[in-house]
Amino acid sequence: MSVSQNDIAKAAGVSQRAVSFALNGKPNVSQEKRDEILRVARKLGYRVNTSARAMRKQSTEAIGLLVQHFNVGDSFFMGINKTLQDAGYYTLIEQFTGVLQLDEKPARLVLENVVDGLIIINSDASLVELLHNKFANLINRTVWLESSHFADFGCIQRDEDGVCQQAVKRLAERGFRRLIYIEDIADLDVLPVPFDGSKPYTGGLHYSSHQRRESVQKYAQQIGIEVDAMDAHTRTTRDGIEQLQTLLNQQTQTKTAVVAYDYRMADWCFHQLAIKGLVCPKDYALMALDELRFYKQELHWQELTRLSFNRVKAGQMAAQMVLDMVCHDAQPKSVRIGGDWVQGKTLEQATD
Repeated sequence: MSVSQNDIAKAAGVSQRAVSFALNGKPNVSQEKRDEILRVARKLGYRVNTSARAMRKQSTEAIGLLVQHFNVGDSFFMGINKTLQDAGYYTLIEQFTGVLQLDEKPARLVLENVVDGLIIINSDASLVELLHNKFANLINRTVWLESSHFADFGCIQRDEDGVCQQAVKRLAERGFRRLIYIEDIADLDVLPVPFDGSKPYTGGLHYSSHQRRESVQKYAQQIGIEVDAMDAHTRTTRDGIEQLQTLLNQQTQTKTAVVAYDYRMADWCFHQLAIKGLVCPKDYALMALDELRFYKQELHWQELTRLSFNRVKAGQMAAQMVLDMVCHDAQPKSVRIGGDWVQGKTLEQATD
């Protein structure tokens, strides 16, 4: 037996008009009432007739997600997909390589009216101009999530500067006076170049690679903490672990912490030093400026001291942004999201 909007209204104790507003993503009901109506609708097994509604609204009832790799944003996907499903929208996922043909023609996503709006995830600076050209007709219904492009409207980024400021402050409070920063990418001093349309896209430099290094150095310098950067070229060679071990041996009377760009760099450090017989946190202190991008990543290495980033919540925010654009012709203001300090067991209280 199918469930009607009238059934939902009775079960939720609201008017059928309110149910219609909530199910169609309109702003005429409070967020609290909308959430309750959607909860009741899910409980009753209500399914939006997206085909009929799409015909009435002359809409595709679909939102496109444009990603570099399918594995870079599964936590984002959880938040995005849940929010879009609740609003009765489908999610279509496409890789950059599938739409960035080697010419200046608009992408098929635009020409064939496949989607009503677009969320671009992890675009590096070299792609910004090309994406603007390819999706010119959708640009006012495009959200840039964790991408290098950050304008006044329609963008969501992690607040990398604030994250690094918090990290340096926390380490200073624990008595650390020297940091060894492990980068993820070499050649950070080389400015990003525009995407070369004559070659296939193979990925670029994420904005966080620059910001984390620069911000750690900036805030450490402000309070007199020394910073040594682990050269990424050396890290990828057999000499990498020797360089890190040498840097650690230089600490003598100065308590030193290893600050990793993210979980992956912390994992490299932890296991490479373990091969050398060094145990964390007895022989050195370790923290990461970011987690894994995977869903429920905290299950992977709970002991790691780190700064978290709620990517599920960020995905929810991105989905709501694009819905506001599509349904209400709104231009939501851009936001930066801070990180939460997660105290693990890889730092020890330092002494002066």
